[in-house]
Amino acid sequence: MEEEEFQVYYQPKVELEQYQLAGAEALCRWIHEGELIPPDSFIPILEKSQAICDLDFYMLDHVCRDIKQWISEGKEPVKVSVNLSRRHMNDPYLLKHILDIIDGRGIPHKYIEIELTETTTDVDFRILKGIVSGLKENDIFISIDDFGTGFSSLNLLREAPWDVLKIDKSFLPDEKHAKDNRTAMLKHIIGMSNDLGLSCIVEGVETKEQVEILKKYKCYQAQGFYFDRPMTKKEFEKRLSPGWKYQVED
Repeated sequence: MEEEEFQVYYQPKVELEQYQLAGAEALCRWIHEGELIPPDSFIPILEKSQAICDLDFYMLDHVCRDIKQWISEGKEPVKVSVNLSRRHMNDPYLLKHILDIIDGRGIPHKYIEIELTETTTDVDFRILKGIVSGLKENDIFISIDDFGTGFSSLNLLREAPWDVLKIDKSFLPDEKHAKDNRTAMLKHIIGMSNDLGLSCIVEGVETKEQVEILKKYKCYQAQGFYFDRPMTKKEFEKRLSPGWKYQVED
């Protein structure tokens, strides 16, 4: 972190009606001695200690710094989601730390979304509800990441005022699993999300057929390799150009 070797890569989130940029997720990449080290080589190690919290705050600060630059250059930023480890749930000053970083950079709160994975269900629901409610009161969007991979999904939805439901890619049908029950489950999760008034996005979208299924079931946001892989800040800035639109075959 001192050498700024951790870099923010942005993976676009796409609106499926007009195929326009709807947002992005900030993902950490480690560039060490010219080599890109994949996150699965270092994130699990950092997650064993509070070091992961330091990295999360580093990432949030760098995202805010980028957004600040885009605004000063006259670009129109999109909402960027930043992941927080469940280790933060033990921090009684978490909300203050988040706001200090965002406000310290002078960033409008509407440009930041905090993603909490479903594995945060192993913490006290009262603590989680307090954090989610505090962020929402400060106009910062909150999403449940990897929804459907844990064991307390419905309790999690009931206990806190979320904004976004991010459905895990394991519910997307593919050629290998075309005839199993994942399509039916995906349909009902999307329907439940819409009924609860939550924005819904599915990650890991890789094919045109998956895009069509999402639109059929009224989920109009997607993230995945079908549109874009995680990219450098410089590459992502091209997506912020006025009138940018994904070219998708009918």
